Amino acid sequence: MKGYLRLLSVPLICLMLAGCATYGAKMRQTRLLLSQGKYDDALTKLEKTESGRSRLLYLMEKGIVLHYAGRYAESNDAFEEAEILAEDLYTKSVSKEAGAFLTSDNILPYEGEKFERTLIHYYRAFNYIHLKLPDDALVECRKVSFLLQRYLDKSEGKATAYSDDAFMQYLAGILFEWQGERNDALISYRKAEEAYEKYAEHYGVSQPSSLKSDLLRTTNNLGFAEEYERYLEKYGDSFDMSKTVEGTGKLILIHENGFAPHKKAVELVLPILKTDKLGEKGGADVWKFSDRLKTRANRHYDDVNVEYMLRVSIPRYESTRPRIAYVEVQASGTASVRALSEIVEDVEAVAFKNFVEEEPKILLKTIARGVAKYLAFRTTKKKKGEMAGLLVNVFNIATESADTRSWLTLPNNFGMARMALPAGKYNLRLSFRDNSGREVKSANLQDVEIRSGDFTFLNYRTFQ
Repeated sequence: MKGYLRLLSVPLICLMLAGCATYGAKMRQTRLLLSQGKYDDALTKLEKTESGRSRLLYLMEKGIVLHYAGRYAESNDAFEEAEILAEDLYTKSVSKEAGAFLTSDNILPYEGEKFERTLIHYYRAFNYIHLKLPDDALVECRKVSFLLQRYLDKSEGKATAYSDDAFMQYLAGILFEWQGERNDALISYRKAEEAYEKYAEHYGVSQPSSLKSDLLRTTNNLGFAEEYERYLEKYGDSFDMSKTVEGTGKLILIHENGFAPHKKAVELVLPILKTDKLGEKGGADVWKFSDRLKTRANRHYDDVNVEYMLRVSIPRYESTRPRIAYVEVQASGTASVRALSEIVEDVEAVAFKNFVEEEPKILLKTIARGVAKYLAFRTTKKKKGEMAGLLVNVFNIATESADTRSWLTLPNNFGMARMALPAGKYNLRLSFRDNSGREVKSANLQDVEIRSGDFTFLNYRTFQ
């Protein structure tokens, strides 16, 4: 009879797990098509990933594909819906949380990581830049400033790495300065400087040298002599470019590099021993026991001492570092004028650090869920027999899956290259290089117009 029950469980488990491919597996082909520039095919493939629980992800992925397809207005439509939905999901449903405790976090709507919600505004701002709607781009700057202030307020007194976004503060400053709002620009530059100090500590991303020049130039132009002198003493006169050369314009190139890291499921085996006194004190006992049980993960115990081998699945990020490290920009007719990009946002580092902070909570919750399922199995088997207990155990196994969802079409990191050029049209050569300085690929951008006293914004995506 026991042999028959074990055989019966195999097809039951297979049936329940059918169609439960991870989000990463479903997105693999979409990412490949995006990297090949096959945007319509990528959108068609993306449609198959849409679900009510992952609606936010679908909208964010769709927004990015449409952006690179040059369909900027449609991209912003998708991102606007994503922004509204993310706000709605910010406060979680208690009833759905309860259901997730008994099954899996996969049944919950995906709410988005804080840094993901922030970067929605990056793409919306650049969509507006391409649509020649600078005022709307500034609206995104103000919205992201408000969002980041909420993060900062919520993190008050808590040790959390991501409570501000240095890159988005810096970009907001540049866009404000572009539109002549120098006071707002300086506020954002100050916030960026402060945030990059934390970035250096948590993510290994230092303050870009161009920000030092921006602080010196802006304080000098606004007549803030004392603050200007303070920055001059701090950074030195090599960064003092407070005087703009007449007849020149600024080129800002954002290099969007690679793919963001993805999550994979990792299985942990946790032995429940015969000597464990479990289930005598209700729910409180489950949490206390789970906290103790996590120290046994994947450790060996003699079979004679083990009552049950509990298997749980937790998410872990996997690195997807691109081969390309930076871009060298050269404008035609200016052999001596070159610009190298500097990393201004490391999405992978932010994602990893955030997960390290959240992992203890995820692990405890996952183990507690597994223990609760085990107790349900044990109780059912005792009261209703082995067949009923088996069915409960099959359900427990089939519903135990790690939540591996994340925004997968995001770049791995962002770099920024800046040049001041005389007004005119230029052909730009972009040389994408690895950490050793070897060229991995190159690209040419034709007829890029630089206007006197103005900013020209470009963004370019690589996947290697």
